[in-house]
Parts: sequence; structure tokens; C-alpha cells
Amino acid sequence: MVPLANAMRFKDSQEQKAYLRHASQAGNVELVYAGLDVLGSTPWKINRSVFDIVLKVWNSGERLCKVPPAVYDQPEPERPHNIETDIKAKSIYGMRLKTYAQDKANNHSDRCSVNYKIEIARAVSSALTYIEHLLMGLISSLVIHCICLTTLISVAVHTPYLHT
Repeated sequence: MVPLANAMRFKDSQEQKAYLRHASQAGNVELVYAGLDVLGSTPWKINRSVFDIVLKVWNSGERLCKVPPAVYDQPEPERPHNIETDIKAKSIYGMRLKTYAQDKANNHSDRCSVNYKIEIARAVSSALTYIEHLLMGLISSLVIHCICLTTLISVAVHTPYLHT
């Protein structure tokens, strides 16, 4: 039997720990444990052709699918001509400016996140990788990124810019 601490990560939650213990004793998570065993014994390898396309998009600095642009590509909101006399126009402009600043900051954050994932992929690209039980919580994000990369590849196949 897999130790409870290794099957599910949680912090300071006695309810989750008790729920997992009860579900495990009732035999309701045996399929989950079997699935974790299969995932843990499955070798994973970075698809080099997919990785090369992602690098090409990344290095271009352009926005494509979930890869954010190197330089935020949305225009700053225009300052209304009647901002000094119309309080509503001033308020709307302020909200648009705040949204623009937040979107620009999010773009930078997303760019850092994608860069981190690319560097991890680069580090493990030459070898088979096995996912430990402690890392199974990352599987859901791995699946999401695989879906995004699949979308990226389908877009890349139909985008003349990416053909070599």
C-alpha cells in the first residue's frame, strides 16, 4: 500500500488526510493507486520535433497559442480628450489603464512561466524521465501543457511562418 503522504499532497488539512485514509480503507482509491503506479513506471521523453517548434516560436518573440509575446503587443488605452471635464470618461480611462497595466504584468509573468517550462524540458530532453509519486500532482498541469502543445503543433502545421 502506498503511504498516504505520498499519494496526495495537502498542507495543514486534517479533513483531507482523514478523507483519504477513509477512502483508502474502503478500497475506493485502488484504481487511483494503480494509475499512479502505471504513470510512475512509464518512461517519458520530450518530443524533439515539438520542442524545436516551441523554441522557434519562443525565439521569434511573437504570440502564438499559449506562448506569450516577448514584448506586450496590445496598445495602451488612449487618453480621452475630455478627461479634465468628464468624470465618467476619467473613471473609464482609469479602469482601462489599470487593466492594461495588469495585462502587461500578466504577460511578463506568463513569459517567465513558459521560459521555466522550456528550460525544464531542455534539461530532460536527452533522457527518459520517470515521474515519481510525489510529483503526480503535476500530472494535471503536464496534461494541460501537452494539450496546448498539440494545439500549437496543429497551428504550426498550418502557419507558413513556421515552415522551414
